[in-house]
Amino acid sequence: MTQNPRPSRRPVPVWCRLVLAVGIALAYGLLLYLLIWLTPASEGWLPFIAGLILMPMGIASIATAIADPRGEQDVWRHLVNGWLVISALVVISMLFFQEGGICVLMAAPCFAVGSTVGSLLTHSLLRQYSSRAPTSLVIALPLLALPLEPLIGYAEHHGAVTTVIEIAAPPATVWRHTVEIPDVQRDELPATFSHNLVGVPRPENASLQGSGIGAVRHLQWSQGVRFQEIVTAWEDDRYLAWDFSFGPQSIPAAVEAHIDVDSDYLKIASGDYLLEPLSDGGTRLTLTTRYTIATPINAYCDFWGRIFLNDFHGAVLQVIRNRAEAAV
Repeated sequence: MTQNPRPSRRPVPVWCRLVLAVGIALAYGLLLYLLIWLTPASEGWLPFIAGLILMPMGIASIATAIADPRGEQDVWRHLVNGWLVISALVVISMLFFQEGGICVLMAAPCFAVGSTVGSLLTHSLLRQYSSRAPTSLVIALPLLALPLEPLIGYAEHHGAVTTVIEIAAPPATVWRHTVEIPDVQRDELPATFSHNLVGVPRPENASLQGSGIGAVRHLQWSQGVRFQEIVTAWEDDRYLAWDFSFGPQSIPAAVEAHIDVDSDYLKIASGDYLLEPLSDGGTRLTLTTRYTIATPINAYCDFWGRIFLNDFHGAVLQVIRNRAEAAV
């Protein structure tokens, strides 16, 4: 008696694999996000490698491996799938975990690069070995690297941002509107990329306690940001310098939960105002802020730091100029 042959399995439709791949990749992404970015870590470091590069690599890798286990599809399809999953993860983090605009803006290009590398590498491995086994390492890399990253030290980069403005008022008048800048109104501030598009807090008030070296300037920004400047040099109508002082609650977590401006990887250190008299009776006012960065992506962080600081400098200097010239 002959046996009936087993019916052959129908191939899984491409769209089914795609839906499954996206769902699993997104779930894996949420797990990594919770473990890497929302689990309290030791102070003074950020998961730059595990969180910014390897996390999107792993997410894109698992999406590619499930959607196309033999690497037969066009690689561009996997690149797009990886970007879509990462984009969905970013939107979820903003909607449900209150991720701030600064972090999202700075992380997005790193996520795009990591996702691209993950898709390309996984697609290549699948084609070469016709098996998903070699891709397991790529998928697990963020979890493997996370506990090791705090042990890595990075070279320090010392940077400074300087902004200059000329004011049609004598140094004595400009000085009065520089050492204290009370009650800054929204319509006094210029439109900037950082404040109007990204949502970086705006300056609202700068009050002075004391006079001379050791005096304290108390600064208030929107969204509950509060910090101090401890005066280290004072020359009436000429020069004011300070060291920044940030407390644990200076920048609320709702504004920025990950970036610590007084840490091992980033320190906003000091600043100063320099007033120079001009021949026409006006004043050249220079504002400088100094900082130190120690990350695996110093040049990238420095790029964004200069954008944010230049926007802040420009806004504050415009308020000082308008008030000093109005006083004249």
